[in-house]
This record gives sequence, structure tokens and C-alpha cells, in this order.
Amino acid sequence: MADEVRNQLKSQSIQAVDPVSFETVGGRVFPDQATIQDQTALSDIVSTWQASHVPTYGNPIGRSSQDFTAAGQGGEAEVDVVTATKSQVFRVQGIAVANAGAGAPVVCKILIGQCPLVMDLTGAPSTTTPFPLAQPVFVDLNSPLKFAVLSGTATDATLIVNVIKVSQ
Repeated sequence: MADEVRNQLKSQSIQAVDPVSFETVGGRVFPDQATIQDQTALSDIVSTWQASHVPTYGNPIGRSSQDFTAAGQGGEAEVDVVTATKSQVFRVQGIAVANAGAGAPVVCKILIGQCPLVMDLTGAPSTTTPFPLAQPVFVDLNSPLKFAVLSGTATDATLIVNVIKVSQ
């Protein structure tokens, strides 16, 4: 006899399962026979998830790196460069500013959420300037990576960010 929790979760991938799913399908609170079976099913699901994820928690996920780019906007407007979705967490591996202009440098600030990470990343004309990361930088749904051009021609500036997803 299949229990109700397994039946309702069977069409979901492990990436789609989150606490809200369990709250939705595990609604019964009375200790009847069906509830005991559902609690056992939830325990089995959690144990299976832990067995595959806990050993790699916080480590990079192979073949998940990607580059994000965004062009600057005028008036020191903050531009979202990397924004995670749902429960994704990205580790930033590299940051650089490309200055496509030939005349003047561009000076940028980079933020994680509202917290400044870099206040004066300067890109010389017609170059790409990397920024060395001194500590791990992570991006999640609540803390997007943004940048703004503080001086120079904003449309000449492009922020390039390389990230890799990490297990959680």
C-alpha cells in the first residue's frame, strides 16, 4: 500500500522538493495509522537527501560554472549582475570590469545585497581589469551581486562575473 506523502511527492525532482512541499502534503497531524506511514515516508526522504547531499555540502557542483555580464547604466544606477533563484547558492570565482571606451577610465562599485564589496574597481580604457577576491563570496536569492558605475562613461563598462553553484 502506497502512502499519501510518497504518492504526492513522486512526480517531484529532488531539486524541486523544499520545506513548503512537505508542509503541503504532510497536512495531517493526528497519530492515526496513515499519519505514522507518512511520517516514516518523510523520514526516509530526509535520510535519502542527507545521504546524497551532506557529504558534499558547500562544495562546488561540477559543470555548473557560468559567466554573467551586465552593462553599466548612467546616474550611478545599480545593475543586478548575478541573482540566484529559489535555493541556489553561487560561489563567485572571478570578477572583472571591461572598459570598452578609448578615452577615460571607469570606476565601479560592487555590492552583495546592499553591502559594498568593492568601492573603487577602476578599469583603464580598452582593457579588462580583474578584481582579486581575498575571501569566498557567495550569492543567494536574498543577496544578489550588483554593480554601479561611479565615474566614467557608464555604457562603456561591463561587469563580468564567473560563478559556480555549490551544494547545500
